[in-house]
Amino acid sequence: MSKITARIEDKILIIEKETSRENPNNIERISLDLLEYEKRYKSSITVSNNTQKDSIIFLQKVEGLKYDVDGEDEEVDTEKKEVDNVVIVYSDNNVIRYCYCNIETAYKRLVSLKFKVLKVSLNKRRLKIRILAYLINKYKLNITETKFYIDQELERECTLKQYGALLTKAQMLKQGIVSTYTFKIEDILKDESTINGSIRYGMKINGIEVEYKVGVKDKRQKNTQHYYAPMRSTYTKDFAVHIRRTIKGNLVLVQRPKEDIERTLKFKIMESKLVSGALYGISKILVPRRKKKINIFYEKFASKAEEGAYDLFLLSQKNGRSKDYFIITKDSVDYERIKDNKNVVPKYSMKYYWLIYNANNFISTEAAIHLNILRSNNTALRKSLSDKPFIFLQHGVTYLKCQGKNSTFSKNKEGEATYIVVGSEKEKDVVVESLQIDEERVLKTGLPIFSKVEYNHINKESDDYITVMLTWKPYEEQLYDFEKSNYYKDTIAICEMLKKYVDREKIILISHPKAQNLLMQTDLKNSLWSEPISKALEKTKLLITDYSSVCYNAFYQGAGVIFYQPDLELYEKENGELIPNKNEYIGKRVFNINELENVIKETINNKKINLDKVRTKEQEKIYSTINEFSDGKNIQRIYDKLVELKLL
Repeated sequence: MSKITARIEDKILIIEKETSRENPNNIERISLDLLEYEKRYKSSITVSNNTQKDSIIFLQKVEGLKYDVDGEDEEVDTEKKEVDNVVIVYSDNNVIRYCYCNIETAYKRLVSLKFKVLKVSLNKRRLKIRILAYLINKYKLNITETKFYIDQELERECTLKQYGALLTKAQMLKQGIVSTYTFKIEDILKDESTINGSIRYGMKINGIEVEYKVGVKDKRQKNTQHYYAPMRSTYTKDFAVHIRRTIKGNLVLVQRPKEDIERTLKFKIMESKLVSGALYGISKILVPRRKKKINIFYEKFASKAEEGAYDLFLLSQKNGRSKDYFIITKDSVDYERIKDNKNVVPKYSMKYYWLIYNANNFISTEAAIHLNILRSNNTALRKSLSDKPFIFLQHGVTYLKCQGKNSTFSKNKEGEATYIVVGSEKEKDVVVESLQIDEERVLKTGLPIFSKVEYNHINKESDDYITVMLTWKPYEEQLYDFEKSNYYKDTIAICEMLKKYVDREKIILISHPKAQNLLMQTDLKNSLWSEPISKALEKTKLLITDYSSVCYNAFYQGAGVIFYQPDLELYEKENGELIPNKNEYIGKRVFNINELENVIKETINNKKINLDKVRTKEQEKIYSTINEFSDGKNIQRIYDKLVELKLL
């Protein structure tokens, strides 16, 4: 009787069918280096006896760690587990399949979860999910500790029936495999471990933890960005809660504290389902019939006018080719300066709501959701934001942090741009490759922010200000006590060290916008820079950052840059590899506080910063290939290109 075996020799997977006579077609050799991670392959060798049908032929750990970046949703909180990578060879009936993947994925290849979400209900008292689900376990693996999760901690023990093959509809009805899972809202709000929790089944298969996400796909839904809009939502106590989907249709439970604006009567009326639904319906009639376009301009959280979007708005308004409006909050430090312009519209005003639904284009340095509340409960509004073309002006150069599948701006994600501006051919290549959008949608004009700042005005005679600005770490956002975060600890360590070499008033500490509220809950709250970031960068002579694109802004103005990256391995594991090659950094790289202090010792003498120690001609040459424009005319180029595209 024939027998199929598999083995690995010198990074070559060998699948062999042993028979009584030699046959060259009975052996297949596959280089592991050529296997795409997690892709399932079909062997040319087939099973010819019942003994090896539906059997595991080979399962072995392989050295050389390769991290799996899920790429589905940059915000969904999932527990990071260290898992082994393996090569698995198994038979699926008569077919031999093989795969290089992590051990969890290997078991998910062998055990299938079949499910259909029948009903999801959410109100102020409870969340209820009714689901039909069972397992196909034809390899007869040992399955234990089955649970249904709605976030990291909250779960219900359950039992999933196991079968050897797919059930028919009649069989499913007969078997009674429908379960209902109910969770009290008060229990959900007690769990502070997650903001966005993946709804899923978890279990152990042969002792290995395996998770299966569950969701609802809508074949009629052509715009998958609508998946980010809440399916069900509620406000309860001091929280907003909703259920939404990822681009793959998987269910996500979102809980967050209410914003102050959500407590006002005006907000409750204007963002009610009745009013929002009516405005959304009216816009579907009016927008396609409008002759003169309505364009909405805004910046981060619609609370700034410093990154160039406002200047582009003024230029477009002056030329009068379209109806242009700039959205900004009344409590912004920039509002008083620009409020007299008749087309500057306060965020959350009546006119604001009319414009949000009836705009033709959104033009901004941030994603469209910044026009409202991040993780908003408003289904109609979020659909409206994703229905319109979005022109992404960028607020920083995309040539440092990985902007792959996890980026909110990548293809099919909520922040996907119709057009995006860049500052060089290098940056264009990175954007096309990482965000998976066509080259024609990438406009090489230079970023608007660089028309707002003076080129190379910082020099050896400039005041000796040092700015410390670390970037946001998504995997630390959920820490309840932010003083336990590396972000906080590194910031404290850098500041304490710098005090040995410069006066405290010369140290500017800037928090990343996404970490601002978290840092305000620590003892650093009184030390944080409170003015616009642009004001700090105008006088920064030396910038210390880790992975922030603010380095390109500071360098443009003449500053030196030091990259402090003590958590490089963890950061790249969680977010993907950094973009620059080792010879493309525009500053020195250090990997611990001692290395940083050694560079500071070389750079600062008698409290004076020697720029020659941290900024070289070679770095300036490298910079010019990453950000090509320094003539201050980026905004004009952007305007001309948008006119050419008939967007303005």
